[in-house]
Amino acid sequence: MLKTISVSRRVIQGTAVFILAMALSVTGCARKPRQKELALVTIAFQEWVGYGPFYLAKDKGFFEDEGIRLVVVDEQLDSARRDAFKRGMLDCEAGTIDQLVLKRAQEAPVVGVMEIDISYGGDGIVASENIKSVEDLAGKKVILARDDVGETFLAWVLREKGLSLDDVDIVAASPGGTAEAFLAGKGDAAVTWEPDLSRASERPGSHILITSRDKPGIIIDTLNVREDLVRDHPELVGKLMRAWFRALEYYGRDPAAASAVIAGYYGVTPDEYREQVKGLKWVGYGDQALLSDPKKLEEVFNGIAELKLAGRRISGLPDARGALESGPLKEIYEDRR
Repeated sequence: MLKTISVSRRVIQGTAVFILAMALSVTGCARKPRQKELALVTIAFQEWVGYGPFYLAKDKGFFEDEGIRLVVVDEQLDSARRDAFKRGMLDCEAGTIDQLVLKRAQEAPVVGVMEIDISYGGDGIVASENIKSVEDLAGKKVILARDDVGETFLAWVLREKGLSLDDVDIVAASPGGTAEAFLAGKGDAAVTWEPDLSRASERPGSHILITSRDKPGIIIDTLNVREDLVRDHPELVGKLMRAWFRALEYYGRDPAAASAVIAGYYGVTPDEYREQVKGLKWVGYGDQALLSDPKKLEEVFNGIAELKLAGRRISGLPDARGALESGPLKEIYEDRR
């Protein structure tokens, strides 16, 4: 029997203190199970448009069809999610592969089980007019969220130019605060994602310097699941992924109807949502690297781990093979005709 879990929302004075039991109890009253008791599964993720199909699958009842009551936990801080995994208080997350690297390096019991999307223009660096190239970032104030995907993207493109994070003056901000800080003139450049990337570029004289469209394959979102859940309930993990793929298929058939459901969760119009997701590529079942080319994901994982080790963000290199589990993904469509 799957254990009921409660999770929290905020970090107080730098310490993860989880207090979301009330949120789960309220959510539990929202919808009655369909004929049978549903397995409670909690998931957390940042406000990235690529995760919209989770909302679509939830609203359309795809998770319930699989026997799952999915509870979305609003926890934007990665360290808080890490601590929740360690305490057995969170089942899974949608997050960038660099977040998986961090968690594995910090001994969080979580593994990546599938690719969600690949950023293809949705992440990038916005800069003032005097910065014309990546090399021009040297010695400049760059706003970003520490230990987040922006830091990884910046470190990667700097390394290609023979530079490192030590060559820029980092101005730390919250994951959702980089655009505001740049608009307020607190830095010469900022690393962020859509819709904040476009919003930040509205600062007079600024421009988008480089995006993930120029460097695809660095920013990959994965579904990360607690190890014991994968080990003890692989069929549940498979059902979770099946509902996700069903939502992708729904979006592909009718993007107007799908975006009408999703857009409200992001405070944008359906047209705006469809425009924003042009900056990413969702990864369908047949395109999963874990099935066709697992070494590809391992190489990205190892490259990011080396960057984080060089940047003193982790103290040792985690094992890529142990961080990726393809078992549930291989089995979910066995009976598909």
